[in-house]
Amino acid sequence: MSLQDEAQLTTIGSQLASPLEHPLRIYVAANGLGMGHVVRCSTIASALIGRGADVLFSTYADGLEFLRKTRFKFVSSVPILYQVRADGSVDLRATSGRIGFSLGVNRFLHQLIKEIQSIKRYSPDVVLVDSRLSSLIAARLLGKPAAVILNQYRIHLLHNRAYPRRSLLDRLFILIARIGWTFLGVLLGEMWCLGNILIIPDFPPPMTIAKLNLVIPLRHYHKLRFVGPLAEQSLRTTMSRESIRKDLGFEDKKPFIYAAISGPRHERQPLVEMLVPLLMSMENDFHVIVSCGDPLGSTKPEHRGRILLYEWTNEQDRFLESSDIVISRAGHTTILKSMLWGRPMLLIPTPFQTEQLANASTARSLGFALVLPQDELSSETLKNSVNELLENNSYVRSARSISQEARRFDAVSECCTIVSSLALGRSGGAK
Repeated sequence: MSLQDEAQLTTIGSQLASPLEHPLRIYVAANGLGMGHVVRCSTIASALIGRGADVLFSTYADGLEFLRKTRFKFVSSVPILYQVRADGSVDLRATSGRIGFSLGVNRFLHQLIKEIQSIKRYSPDVVLVDSRLSSLIAARLLGKPAAVILNQYRIHLLHNRAYPRRSLLDRLFILIARIGWTFLGVLLGEMWCLGNILIIPDFPPPMTIAKLNLVIPLRHYHKLRFVGPLAEQSLRTTMSRESIRKDLGFEDKKPFIYAAISGPRHERQPLVEMLVPLLMSMENDFHVIVSCGDPLGSTKPEHRGRILLYEWTNEQDRFLESSDIVISRAGHTTILKSMLWGRPMLLIPTPFQTEQLANASTARSLGFALVLPQDELSSETLKNSVNELLENNSYVRSARSISQEARRFDAVSECCTIVSSLALGRSGGAK
């Protein structure tokens, strides 16, 4: 490994001694937009290290900032760039104009070359890819077995009717983009299946949250492994909910709202700026903790009136367990963790983000979530939605029923078994 890459590596602390003469070497390539991908991969990586494996991460952007606060080894990769609007949504026309097809392809090739170099230097036994196509292609070009973690097989573009306020030029661009994406999207979907195994970190049908984003051709079904939510079930505290609330300073019986804002900064920030003042207007009726999801932020809470606001928290599971309601974007990881804890949700998807819109639609259909569009967010709609979740017992019943089902899965252990089997040449998937 080059001196430059060595300087990028962090050290892993004490690890359990490997029972193998040569520990398995696992290269984990995670999408770095937001922290959901890296966080869920970190649960697998920790378990693999506990089994004696050596693990090296590759990521960028928010994912890289998250890893800097951990003790995992990592190398940085070439980031993906795109333009956004003030509401947090992706601006397709600005992205095309400023980055363009040729520059986008050029950046992808740079990322691919960097991944080939990193994988060759590390020489892993297996590559674990979470939603990073360049890493998957690099692994296969180098003849390395690859397991792919995927909750979005194909990216969908919205129809023009979803953009009633956009200009005529914007709407024309979207129409042209949809025509081109019809062919490119199919190609990209097929490329995910270069992996030996497709790990779906979701429930099997009919409870699959990402089902609208996972329409995979039948010919690839032999590669699918539905493993359930990628979260450490051992994190469940031995303290009662009442004890946790008391420890947080919540002495009375007022409901506790946990607002877990996640995703890339451009998706998080508009919602934080809108939501915090609205929650402050409700502070006499509820206990509120807000996590802003900033990996560079302080872990010390700031008081905004009676609200506790964290720039970053390592106690999300504790807050989820003791809360009555969770408010969040409609990110896949946050929804699944809330399902694991059995908490009703108020989802505010990033505008025009098709994956989140689909996730939110499925969560609502399963009966444990309400969906509030960002452009309809106000003091009145927020309070009405919160009261509906609290007063209508059907949401709590659905959430608890789903939680009982969710706890049958041990996704982390199953992923470790899949990765180890691939490394040792015992994969049940296609070679």
